[in-house]
Amino acid sequence: MTDGTIERDGEQVVFRYERRLARPVDAAWRAVTDPAEIERWGGARTELDLQPGGRFVSHHQGGHRVEDRVLRVEPPHLFEHTYFEDVNPGAVVTWRLQATDTGSLLTFNHRLPIDDVRAAAESIAAGDDPITILARNGAGWHHVLDMLEAYLSGRSLPWSPQDQQALQRHYATLIP
Repeated sequence: MTDGTIERDGEQVVFRYERRLARPVDAAWRAVTDPAEIERWGGARTELDLQPGGRFVSHHQGGHRVEDRVLRVEPPHLFEHTYFEDVNPGAVVTWRLQATDTGSLLTFNHRLPIDDVRAAAESIAAGDDPITILARNGAGWHHVLDMLEAYLSGRSLPWSPQDQQALQRHYATLIP
């Protein structure tokens, strides 16, 4: 397990994670940009037009469809997109890959405006306070990146609601 960080940058919160992946950059790139690969490790059916302005659609459990936009693409090193744009219009996710001696290094950032967090507390996350929303985001990204790392290493990743709750409590302590 590799912890992320949560920092405040003006009116934004920045989640930042690094993962050392056991596969070369090209394989890691395919894992984060190829819809079939994303479904294998992430579990969500995905549609992706991998070009600036292209659609990035995720089909989540319960039939929830999320449509985002691709912002930047620099294969095989940079992929940037919006995240739940209908709820978080200012949120941006950045995946950066670089080669290492043992595979690749993924640096992952999610920038989320505080105003988007407040809006989420009044809509999709009604009843949750901003700390809960941020902690859930931090824990969620942590788990997503653990799933990616396990997939690229050929390992399974056991997971339970208790694991999620513990991770969420941990990330709540990191919120500035």
